[in-house]
Amino acid sequence: MAIKILLAEDDLQLIDMYRRKFEMEGFDVKFAEDGEQALDVLSKWKPDIALIDIMMPKVNGLDVLKHIKNRKDYDDVITVMLTNLGNESTAEEIYKLGATEYIVKSDMTPLEVSNKVKELIKYYKKDKKR
Repeated sequence: MAIKILLAEDDLQLIDMYRRKFEMEGFDVKFAEDGEQALDVLSKWKPDIALIDIMMPKVNGLDVLKHIKNRKDYDDVITVMLTNLGNESTAEEIYKLGATEYIVKSDMTPLEVSNKVKELIKYYKKDKKR
């Protein structure tokens, strides 16, 4: 069974780059262009890992993260916040809300993000196979 990834990101170029990389890796990927779409996807489909941009229209990524963390049946979903805000206060807030990890988008290529996703899955989902 393929690992399921939700990518909530409002930058269409990034969505396209990540989509290509994740699909080449054999992941089952769903995309949301804003927080409202992310919540809609989450109501119908449980990902193994959610990559969530913080700054999105309609519903921000922190509210999407809170939604995931408030669902007991989603306790095992790995949550990675995507941001361009690489400061300590942002990191503190993200971790306080229960995120597994955060990635500063401008610091990583799609290949590096894909490798980070595989590393997190390997660590947190030991019993799952890609």
